[in-house]
Amino acid sequence: MAAAWQPILLLLLLGAVAFSNVPDFEFVWDDQHFLVHSTTLTHGSPAALFASDFGLDGSGSGYYRPLVTLSFFLEHRIFGTSPAGYHVMNVLYHLGATLALVWAGARALGSREAAWLAGLVFVLHPIHTESVAFVSGRTDILATLVFLLAFGCYTRWERGRPAWALASLFGFAAALLAKEPAIVLPAVLLAWELTLALVERGALAPARVAARLSPFLLLALAYLGVRRWVLGSLPGLPLGQESLASRMAEGLQSLGRYLLLLVAPYPANPDYVLDPPAAWISWAIAGATLAVLAVAVGTAVAWRHSRLPAFLALWLLLTLLPATPFMPWGPAQMAERFLYLPSAAFALFLGWIGRRWLPSRGALERQLDARQALAGCAAAALLLGALGLTLYRNEDWRDPERLFARMEASSPRSWKAAVNLGHLHQQRDELPAAGAAFRKALALQPDLPSALMGLAVVESRLGIHEDAIRLGRRALALAPGSDLMDLQLGFVFSNAGDHTAAAERFAEAARKNPWRLDARYHLALELARAGQEAQARAALREAEALSRSLGLPPSASGARELARATLAPAPR
Repeated sequence: MAAAWQPILLLLLLGAVAFSNVPDFEFVWDDQHFLVHSTTLTHGSPAALFASDFGLDGSGSGYYRPLVTLSFFLEHRIFGTSPAGYHVMNVLYHLGATLALVWAGARALGSREAAWLAGLVFVLHPIHTESVAFVSGRTDILATLVFLLAFGCYTRWERGRPAWALASLFGFAAALLAKEPAIVLPAVLLAWELTLALVERGALAPARVAARLSPFLLLALAYLGVRRWVLGSLPGLPLGQESLASRMAEGLQSLGRYLLLLVAPYPANPDYVLDPPAAWISWAIAGATLAVLAVAVGTAVAWRHSRLPAFLALWLLLTLLPATPFMPWGPAQMAERFLYLPSAAFALFLGWIGRRWLPSRGALERQLDARQALAGCAAAALLLGALGLTLYRNEDWRDPERLFARMEASSPRSWKAAVNLGHLHQQRDELPAAGAAFRKALALQPDLPSALMGLAVVESRLGIHEDAIRLGRRALALAPGSDLMDLQLGFVFSNAGDHTAAAERFAEAARKNPWRLDARYHLALELARAGQEAQARAALREAEALSRSLGLPPSASGARELARATLAPAPR
């Protein structure tokens, strides 16, 4: 019994060591939006989360991931706004996904030893640092965890045992509610049926395969219907203005780079920018083509010995495609977190290879030959190197300044790095540096609402009011549904001394997001400054009533204290 637990304890120990520095990290990037400033998350209900998009507040994000928002909701009740708890949970989710991979891999690979080797690769792979060290990166972890459970249950589904089928469908539903790319599971299951399951049965039974897969297809259609009902759109982003040829070239380029990152995850890059290749004949396209051909040729060579590599290659490509511009809704960007699900197939492949090259437990008790000894030493060195590289790469996500500085250094054309550095400088009252960062972002993306509004706020604080108002109005026109844009434009008008216009913007922000208390308190303050004392007191009463209903402490808002001080009755 103790021997059975040893591999599990080893995996958990190595995974914990690889991400041991993560609990000390701060909230970065989208974490602030989801876990600190989201009133829907902090004061809503679980039912409301299933009828909301992943953006939660303000303009829609276009993503429907209620399983992730539910995890944030529950953890917020425990950890509040302390980052350590969320980071620990991310590590635990990653360890859970690793164990799910081992469990599913034991059936797919036909070997527990191969599955444990795959688990070692998966738990230590440095490409997972973004998913684990970035709290908001858990979307891929949770989706992969239940995706693997669904796959493992499907492979154990036998006639007369419908419980496995129900469990697989439940896992598929959970995966869909965690992240959109999980919708490829039926295609992965079809690949299983056409390769490994076909070998087991000895003959293809189309009717049987259709009967087994049809519930998954119906569930996928139901998910699309629910998603459209909640968000009013199907998954993903619309096709951009670029030509089809350009999009296909970008897709091939990103696919090749993803394959390379699975093999050589260095250096780290928090924001890969996909520059459209100047022509199909280029070094980037040539390198990507060679990478894809290497996968195809390797699969063909291995086919003579086993159907397993073909299945894993299909799994890898099917789960990679939604992360590339090949799909009409595919993102026009690359991100290392998109590799979390595809890396499961890569880890299983390495586990299968390792089982054939590395010494078995019985061989360890005997004298090893030179090949086994060399393979064992090389594998141990690679795993230790992966552990060290993971610890090193984690540090990019320690705090916002380090993250965005790294992002700018690795991707000089990243407008995300420029915008976020601008906000950091603005928070520190380094206004000239903030303005320069926002201008850089606009040079890269001229119609970027966040950069326009950021520059507007900076210029309003520098006294350049006419330009600030013009920039702010342009930003709001580009993002008319964003309550945050209204709130910031209200600050711009307030700095310019137009308190009536500022009050209108704060009122609009409160209308778009009724739970935005800061907008309500600023509304009361601007009405008072505009001489509308009765309306200001009414606005303050409404804000106080909402604050009490939300259970906020008395000092929860600086705007609240300022509004109350401004509207305090004069002493008699």
